[in-house]
Amino acid sequence: MKKTVSMTINGAPQSHEVEPRLLLVHYIREQAGLTGTHVGCDTSQCGACTVHVDGKSVRSCRFPVSAAAGKKV
Repeated sequence: MKKTVSMTINGAPQSHEVEPRLLLVHYIREQAGLTGTHVGCDTSQCGACTVHVDGKSVRSCRFPVSAAAGKKV
């Protein structure tokens, strides 16, 4: 069941209907169209997918998009 997720990415508001289990890295790249965040190893070991969520570093390849709802990325 899809749900609408809203957040601010690089200062711009984003809102899309997505599957809640979608990972933040895929949301950023596919829904928001921002390809600067990369999928490296898919195991959260390399750090290529690291982004800041409300000022804290997270590995977006393991971070569900639903956990970023309402936050600044």
